[in-house]
Amino acid sequence: NNNSSNSTSSGGKHERNPSHRPAFSERFELQKKQEQVVKTGVIRFNMKPKKGLAYLRQHGILGDTPEDLAAFLHKHKRQLNKTIVGDYLGEHHDFNKKTLYAYVDMMSFSGMSFDDGIRHFLSGFRLPGEAQKIDRMMEKFADQFC
Repeated sequence: NNNSSNSTSSGGKHERNPSHRPAFSERFELQKKQEQVVKTGVIRFNMKPKKGLAYLRQHGILGDTPEDLAAFLHKHKRQLNKTIVGDYLGEHHDFNKKTLYAYVDMMSFSGMSFDDGIRHFLSGFRLPGEAQKIDRMMEKFADQFC
């Protein structure tokens, strides 16, 4: 009888369910490995953004959408190089622009003065040096702030 491995119990004995929740030690080890992957990915992003993002995607930490990246940038803004983030968000490529828009859309400016709003907006990145990039970023800020 080959379907005994599919049954949930056999003569009062409970078989291990393949969808069982991992033990605490297994979850802890997995979390530590994921933290190390994120740490390495952040370091790589800070040196070369495309390589860091590829590394994070390859290890299943980051999805493929602009929204995934925007959420990652918010979550890890303390570890990320603000100049690199600003340069990345300011790039003219479609994916970068969509990431910028998703990044700003995830921010709430309700009840904030303009000063507080702009500080909040710039808390995760530095404006790039190119006027066209700054204009695109400030325009998106104005859309969300108003």
